[in-house]
Amino acid sequence: MATMNIAIEIGTSHTSVYLESAGVVLREPTAVAYVGDGDNKSVVAVGERAMSMMGKTPDKTTVVCPVVDGYIVDVDACKAMMSEYIKRILPVSYIFFPKIKAILVTPTGLTVDERKVYEDVVLQAGVAEVTLVDNVIATALGFDLPIASPAGGFVVNIGGGITEIALISVCGIISGCSVNVGGSMMDRALMDYLVGKYGLKVGGLTARRIREEIGTLYNNDVSYLEVKGININTLTPSTQCVYAEDTCAALLPYYARIADAIQGVTNLCPPELSSSVQGSGVFVAGGCAKIPGVEKVLGEILEIPVTVAEEPELVSVLGAGKLIGNKDLIKQIRSQQ
Repeated sequence: MATMNIAIEIGTSHTSVYLESAGVVLREPTAVAYVGDGDNKSVVAVGERAMSMMGKTPDKTTVVCPVVDGYIVDVDACKAMMSEYIKRILPVSYIFFPKIKAILVTPTGLTVDERKVYEDVVLQAGVAEVTLVDNVIATALGFDLPIASPAGGFVVNIGGGITEIALISVCGIISGCSVNVGGSMMDRALMDYLVGKYGLKVGGLTARRIREEIGTLYNNDVSYLEVKGININTLTPSTQCVYAEDTCAALLPYYARIADAIQGVTNLCPPELSSSVQGSGVFVAGGCAKIPGVEKVLGEILEIPVTVAEEPELVSVLGAGKLIGNKDLIKQIRSQQ
């Protein structure tokens, strides 16, 4: 039987799949659209197509985001989504379903039962063998940090639902935490800000578009975007120019919170590792690390070097991909979990 080796990251906002020898072959929103309800419901779309239907569906069609703040809250929807994604990466001409082995990235700090939910979803979607790896470990590997050595690296992953922070040493977490700050919360902050400043109500997809297209932490950025929404005073459709400086005002407090959390973790570092952290600094990944100015803002607050990945949204799944076939390193990591 043919064998496929893959790495999977089921994130709050996006799900990514890495295929051995091919790299990242799939990155789609973590979303599912159903028609019907109860035992009679059926999947009509997943990923980008499902997300594009958000807020635009008739009564009998529902769009579900099965992962919230790093936790799988709708197991059936997540299984249906992963089943479809697994089918998409199969060879076009396969005759027999291959044996699929997966490295699965999971949020750091989950309970045994929560980790089991992630594992079961992937197994029920068609994967034969699963190895779970904490997100911060995968992030460190994505940066090529020497995680098996003492003071392997200090990583931060700013995702769609949560921000994970950890000092890695000898394949384990010395100190770390998760902060309930991510893209979803930032989008809600943008929505509130636009209501307060312009009296404009927009949906979550529009807020995400604003964040991704003109979001910045530079207060002198002159970019702007014309968006449509509802005027809360007249309850009529309205068009408004939203400026990059608006996103800075709305989002900066959240990155300051992340910086405070990072500082809290660095303060807990053993004295023997503090000098290493001060020297090498912090390595930042995750989709919300893409916003311009992250390096500058965090660097100024923390007063240590800050490195942001070129493609921060892919760092974790690429790091997990590096574990494929590396049995010795997997064994070391599992011994510390």
